Amino acid sequence: MTISAPAVSGAEEPEQPEQPAYQMEEIVFTGAQIPSPEADTQTIRMESAGRAVVTTVPDAMDTAAGIDIQRRGILTPKNSQVRLRGLDERRSQILLNGRPLNGTGVMGGYFVDWTALSTQQIDTVDITKGAFSAKHGNSLGGAVSMTSQAPDKDFEASISTGYKRYNTFSANASVSGRQNAFAASLSAGHKRTDGHLRNSGAERTDVSGRFHYFWGDDGELQLSLRHSTGDYQMPVENRKNTADYDSDFPEHAGDYLAGPGIKFPGEDSHGDRSFFHKERTEADFRAQKQIGSLDSELITYINYEDRTDTLYSRQTGEKILERDAVPDRSWGWKTNFARPGKDHQIGFGAEGNYQGYGGTDNTYIRPGYFPKPPADVDDDWDATRWHGVYVDDTWGVSQKTDVYAGLRYDDYKGDRTVDAVTGYNAAGKPLGYADRDVDFHEGVVQPKLGLVYSLQPWLSLYGRAGRAARFPDNPAFYWYYAGYQPELDSRTNITRKDLTYEDAMQYEAGAEYTGLKNLTLSATVYHYRVENYIRWIFGYAPSRVVYNVDRVDFTGAEIDATASLTKHISAFANFAWQDTKKHGDVLDASNTLSDSLPELPEYKFNCGLSWQRPDGAMARVKLRWVDERQVPYLAGTASPDGASQFAGATAELREMDDFVTVDLFFKYPVFAHLDCTGFLTGGVENLMDETYQEEYDFPAPGRSFHIGAELVF
Repeated sequence: MTISAPAVSGAEEPEQPEQPAYQMEEIVFTGAQIPSPEADTQTIRMESAGRAVVTTVPDAMDTAAGIDIQRRGILTPKNSQVRLRGLDERRSQILLNGRPLNGTGVMGGYFVDWTALSTQQIDTVDITKGAFSAKHGNSLGGAVSMTSQAPDKDFEASISTGYKRYNTFSANASVSGRQNAFAASLSAGHKRTDGHLRNSGAERTDVSGRFHYFWGDDGELQLSLRHSTGDYQMPVENRKNTADYDSDFPEHAGDYLAGPGIKFPGEDSHGDRSFFHKERTEADFRAQKQIGSLDSELITYINYEDRTDTLYSRQTGEKILERDAVPDRSWGWKTNFARPGKDHQIGFGAEGNYQGYGGTDNTYIRPGYFPKPPADVDDDWDATRWHGVYVDDTWGVSQKTDVYAGLRYDDYKGDRTVDAVTGYNAAGKPLGYADRDVDFHEGVVQPKLGLVYSLQPWLSLYGRAGRAARFPDNPAFYWYYAGYQPELDSRTNITRKDLTYEDAMQYEAGAEYTGLKNLTLSATVYHYRVENYIRWIFGYAPSRVVYNVDRVDFTGAEIDATASLTKHISAFANFAWQDTKKHGDVLDASNTLSDSLPELPEYKFNCGLSWQRPDGAMARVKLRWVDERQVPYLAGTASPDGASQFAGATAELREMDDFVTVDLFFKYPVFAHLDCTGFLTGGVENLMDETYQEEYDFPAPGRSFHIGAELVF
């Protein structure tokens, strides 16, 4: 849903004073837009969302309907941060200017590391819930698509800086311009924080550039480069009942953030000063041109990440391990073609995605510390390869009826050599390991169908249905064969299914009402039936078990309202209910406690009010309420992925309380001279100083005031 509307005009227009060079796009609402039969997409404009100090894309998404955001700290990396109707980044496509950002996900599970993604050159974020479009493959949750606008002025530049609680600081600069057929946009930023958890400081620097060449009336070549480098401390467990408890921080769990896993001797763990240094480079090239009657697009891209982990002993303070790793080397290509017409919008395309990693090299292991020193990990380039093709058509059947039909085929292949368990003793310990060559190759056809029927110009009904598939990600493909093998364990008679893709039928239906001026009201219900849902549970020797559950059902409802109250004031509110239910999960010890997926709230409510002027002045308040959540707890630690049946402890459900947060933000022009406008920004996050958790045992930051300044040229 894109939000815009005409300004209110009077009988006589008074003479307007000369405006400064800076002009913000007005965000108002038009209710006449008919929903798309292809998919329901909500657009967030980053400028209007209010960029506080050290803002991430999930920060801008946290009040969208049906979205669950789970952050750990201010800049602390975390996997599984964004869930679309309960389905996270490994089950959704995350795109920047049409190219996937999803990485390999090994050595920490960061399929998308939001903390390493700069928001400077992101103008809009489109959230598409559900895999109802044939354009996106290997996805159940849908897509988060971020876009950057090409420069359209001779010269623009901005400089900004800001500060907030926990010694958090940011500084950013950008410059862009266009001369005839050439355009460029450059940006750089630096962010740092001490963090609100023990040993959770972070410091990141990023640079990026986009270069455009336009030819003819419709041709464009674009080269984009992004590089970020940062140091991220590993949160250290902080408990009052321990001798080294630090009262400057709240009680919380610890996490060394990066894999492969480490077996510490005795009761030791990683300690203060433990951190990792990460450098990530992303590059992509795009060509767009009309060929005959076809709008054509070609995209190629590559991601490369290099990381060094440095760990210190909590008990002795000595350095115990240093290792180099390449957690992600993924690359790919995409083609899209569209033939717009009066009644039909026909499209087709293809893509390929290749994911692998560069292994691990332990450059320092403290002599005598580890009973069994950590082993190096070999390279595995292009371990998995995914190809997809699609064709679709949006058909304007009549003035009242639009139909979408799409067909997609995806093919996935993986082959590798794994170190597989050969058997178990009576205590469940592996008897030995042997190299095993494994191969996985499957394909699936996915039809899609959508319909919008306008009962009245102000009332539209819509329904969508489609088959969607999600193949095993790189870690799941490896650990299904290299992890726990219940078939070889005499303590159980469980035999897993052969590893296969998640196969879903998705349905949604709803209505959109625009009968009142400048008001849009929509209601949607959905049901996803996911066969062979892939789960993994830690605590099974040698590390974890990966297996296909018979089925998981996702059911929910969403109500969303947006309104333009005056020329400059707008409001929004949304409510969501969701429920999940597992069927045939045979290896999770917490099954007797709950048949739902953990950590997902049943209810959520968001609302907000915005004031905005064309000169850039704006103020925004938003409120977020999240219902209580439950998470399995086993042997002194949270187990959100489930609990092992052989852990030697009884699983229990721990409750995470519901919470309400209120955030305020303002931006005001304090001077305008010639072509320069200066802004003062400020606000407060968690205004009520609510004590809450988005992730179990990791309390969120307390009330945080922030202030900043920005110059726009």
